[in-house]
Amino acid sequence: MARRTERAVQPTRSHARRRTRTAAAARRLSGLADGPAHVPQPREDADRISSKHPIMHWVLVTDDDGRTRPETRWL
Repeated sequence: MARRTERAVQPTRSHARRRTRTAAAARRLSGLADGPAHVPQPREDADRISSKHPIMHWVLVTDDDGRTRPETRWL
């Protein structure tokens, strides 16, 4: 026969910090925004290395079979 156990006391949760999203914020976060999406643009001097450390870039490489895979290149 199974023994009866007492459940541990759970602390009460405060709902004071809970916020509901507006409909516009929900559309924006789900990707259904009305306006154009903000796409980051590269800097004009992105290829110029200002530090002594090399910069790593990701490029897509296509092999002889037509498969594309990402690869890193160092400047």
